[in-house]
Amino acid sequence: MKNKAYFVKRLCELRGLDPESDEAKGYYEMKVVDLLIEIKKSKPDATPEQEDEDEFPSLAQRLGCS
Repeated sequence: MKNKAYFVKRLCELRGLDPESDEAKGYYEMKVVDLLIEIKKSKPDATPEQEDEDEFPSLAQRLGCS
């Protein structure tokens, strides 16, 4: 299992912050669940439809028609 420091570092990467900055140090006061929510909000958007299309190709895609 990953620790809080890993999630703080990941959030800093996504937001383009220095992990040693004052703002990043404030992330250590957050709960892990709140860090995970912020990480999810900071990730580039991918719609569920796009994820489904990649995971389950259509019949036309499977047959090579598209």
